[in-house]
Amino acid sequence: MKNQSNNISSNDVVDIRFILRIWIKWIWIVIPLILIGLFFGYRDLKKFDPQYEAKIIIKGEESSGPAMGGAQISQLLLDQQIVFSNNYLNNASSISKLKLIMQSPTLAKRLQNKYNLLQEIFETSWDKDSEKWIVPSGKEFERTESRKAFFKQVPWSKPSIESLAGYISGSIKFVETPLGFIEVIFTHEEKEKAKNYLELIYFEADSLIREKEYKYVNERQKYLSQKLNTERKIEQRQILLTLLKEEQNKLMLLDSSEPYAAKIIEPIYVPNTPTSPNIRTMFGLPIIISIFFGFAVLTLYAIFISESPNRR
Repeated sequence: MKNQSNNISSNDVVDIRFILRIWIKWIWIVIPLILIGLFFGYRDLKKFDPQYEAKIIIKGEESSGPAMGGAQISQLLLDQQIVFSNNYLNNASSISKLKLIMQSPTLAKRLQNKYNLLQEIFETSWDKDSEKWIVPSGKEFERTESRKAFFKQVPWSKPSIESLAGYISGSIKFVETPLGFIEVIFTHEEKEKAKNYLELIYFEADSLIREKEYKYVNERQKYLSQKLNTERKIEQRQILLTLLKEEQNKLMLLDSSEPYAAKIIEPIYVPNTPTSPNIRTMFGLPIIISIFFGFAVLTLYAIFISESPNRR
């Protein structure tokens, strides 16, 4: 047993001092790796494009279900094959509704029909004289299209509603503050456009949610009124009356001129200075990765040398 233990320690354990000697001997290899990390950081710095961030601070409220009679009304709705419980906008929180609508092609189509945002956002691809989309040309474009075809990727196509929805989804974000509020942020390289686009997108999304809710509330109210006229059981009538009152309260809220989806804590504003690059992250992260990679390679090399038969 003692001999076996000696064999394990002499044959299977790598001497840390040997690894340190390898590190010291080949430390110069890390220097070009650091330079490579600096190159990647510099490349990202050159690509960085300052953006203005338009912000609006809101406070959302979680939606709540019926105060009473949930099981009974569910059965009533199922009897009529009206499954309101599957309505996402009815069950989700107000912030979830905004996120869903703002990323949807439905909102993009609405914005295009009202403001022609496609032609404005993708103006470099739009010919105002002919009122047609400009098809790219040239050798670089042909090479790009050939690579896409080889890798079975989608070829170039003119901007569409899906393109506008993708642009909005990529430019807008929701950030929760330490106090529990939500910052809705839209980024753009021009200060005024950042403000205008956020205003259009946010309030059109709020309006779209209001319209959908108004439709659903009217449908539920109509159904509850019809059911109330035919129901004879006192308990069921009380449940229906309570639910009908809730729907009427919702209609009053929907008729209000105030924003519906969420309460606005701070109106839209844009800081005077655009975003700036995080130098520590931009340069520090590639350098750290390069150093880690260099020492990992040296460690593997030391282990390989220590395990080679010639050294033994």
